[in-house]
Amino acid sequence: MQAGFSSPQYAILILYVLVSLIVGLWFARSQKSVEGYYLAERSAPWWAVAISIISSDTTAISYLGCAAIVFESDLQLSVATLAFPFAGLFVSLLFVPFLARQKVFTVYEYLERRFNVQVRTVASALFVLTRGSHIAVALYAAALVFAQVMGVRIWIGVLILGGLTTLYTVFGGMKAVLWTDVIQFFVLIGGLIAVLVGVSMAFHWDLASIWQIASNPLPSTAPWLPGKTNAPSHTRAFEFGFSLTEMNFWAVIAWAFISMVGSYGSDQVLVQRYLAAGSRKEMVASLIGGSLLNLPTNALMFGTGVFLTAYYSHFLNIPGYEWVGGLTDSNRVMSHFISHGLPGTLGAIVIAGLFAGTMSSFSAGLNSLSTATYVDFFTRFRKKDASEKTGVFHAKVITCVWGVLVMLSATLMGGNDTIFAIVAKVMSPFAGPLLGMFLLGMLSKRANSFGVTAGAIVGAAATVYVTYFTPIHWMWYFVVGCITGLVSGYLLSFLQPSHNSEEAGALLAALPPTGSRATAPTSERRD
Repeated sequence: MQAGFSSPQYAILILYVLVSLIVGLWFARSQKSVEGYYLAERSAPWWAVAISIISSDTTAISYLGCAAIVFESDLQLSVATLAFPFAGLFVSLLFVPFLARQKVFTVYEYLERRFNVQVRTVASALFVLTRGSHIAVALYAAALVFAQVMGVRIWIGVLILGGLTTLYTVFGGMKAVLWTDVIQFFVLIGGLIAVLVGVSMAFHWDLASIWQIASNPLPSTAPWLPGKTNAPSHTRAFEFGFSLTEMNFWAVIAWAFISMVGSYGSDQVLVQRYLAAGSRKEMVASLIGGSLLNLPTNALMFGTGVFLTAYYSHFLNIPGYEWVGGLTDSNRVMSHFISHGLPGTLGAIVIAGLFAGTMSSFSAGLNSLSTATYVDFFTRFRKKDASEKTGVFHAKVITCVWGVLVMLSATLMGGNDTIFAIVAKVMSPFAGPLLGMFLLGMLSKRANSFGVTAGAIVGAAATVYVTYFTPIHWMWYFVVGCITGLVSGYLLSFLQPSHNSEEAGALLAALPPTGSRATAPTSERRD
């Protein structure tokens, strides 16, 4: 089967992109306030927010990476899915009461009310560095597949995917992001199902054979194996032996729980989704709903890895399937299969799913980067009497600037690391310590601004050390950053007196403190 798309397949992709643009730009008509632009007037339905949470968190990294990691190793990473609902419940009980009562725009406003403006600024800056890097990697990963399948240069894929998404995000704001996320989620799921259907057709719907073949090692003659370990079984999910240098059950669960608590509780991208739901009840429903929706979504993503493993193992060296031997990098198994193995319109559906994962995570990232930049930084210099219309204009400009910066960053990506390794190295030094800052601010009255800031620095340094100077597996990076930042931040707090104990006590009781220093980004609520 030859690579390349036919006119009907291109038509499917163009139709999908046009629908996303029309839906996104439709909401440009109703942007009258900063709260509406960034939080959809805090009136979004919980079920749409739940879908947006999972859609915005499902990037090309997971869309491609889950299949690749099963193809190269096994199903151990899929066990992480079991920790997601517990992480959602934990955040609902600990984080949501604080955020719902105080009506914040960004989650980092809480840190100013608990500590001071410097801590809030450090936390928001960590988020900006983390998320900006993350969506640049995700955009690059999607553009790489786009370029391979369409036969164009990578920068063209970056420009098309990034440019179109930036367009509707700039003009439509949060409402555009939410409702395009809903559409894109179902397209993404359709793409995953298309891969499963394509493989099942090749095996004449013999699912038992697919599982049995995937349970064995890949053929030793496979061209993508040199220099890599040939896994004994690609359907193994549980390995209870403990090790800091290899993936195992304990590493997966620890990484999954702590990283998802960090995502749900301290990452503005996901927090902003459920802040748009408004009430505490709606926020909890959307958060729990999104974490539960992860279960079937991840099952499909890891399932594609099992199916592709069976396909490439079975059809290698079979006449008529010579193209199977053309795969030389196991990390590109999904894009290789899309290019050569999917018949008819199934390939277009999978590419549309890749578009969906990229566009939803990219738009959510841009919207939240803009929110953090506008609320946590820009409003400190904005005129106090500025109108809402002016505020919305500034918000759109900031969103556009972020879109351009991320696209430029994506064109500079490269290297030999896997996508998962790149993300772990880029995000862990910032994301782990950031979660530690929030846990200190919500669990300890004794923690102060000096201790929290110093602890974050220690946590980041510890993460950099284990990342680049030890053989510790990447799953422990986030755990090391969070735990080190949390413990050192608490201990270092004893080096200076504790301040504002009354205000800290009120915040820790989930009550809005009187005389709060933080302000909302509207002219009416500024000091």
